[in-house]
Amino acid sequence: MGTYGIFLRMEAVDSFKAVRGIQRQQISLFIDSLANDPNRSGDFAESDDSGRRIEIKVLGRFAITYWTDHAVREVKILDIRKADKA
Repeated sequence: MGTYGIFLRMEAVDSFKAVRGIQRQQISLFIDSLANDPNRSGDFAESDDSGRRIEIKVLGRFAITYWTDHAVREVKILDIRKADKA
């Protein structure tokens, strides 16, 4: 399959900047892992308005929302937020 690019929405970048310590490292490692395994499922999934499958991965206190865009070979990170507010 090969390596995919990673795209982070600005909101996700801003949220990631606020995460500290081991949680930041866990999120970073998970996002990096998506480049080599873009079909990796989250813990939950939902559909957006267009019917696209959106994955949600919970890591500690945070939830990462993403989907894989095979047409451009990128994983789109839509959001990183506290899991209790996801």
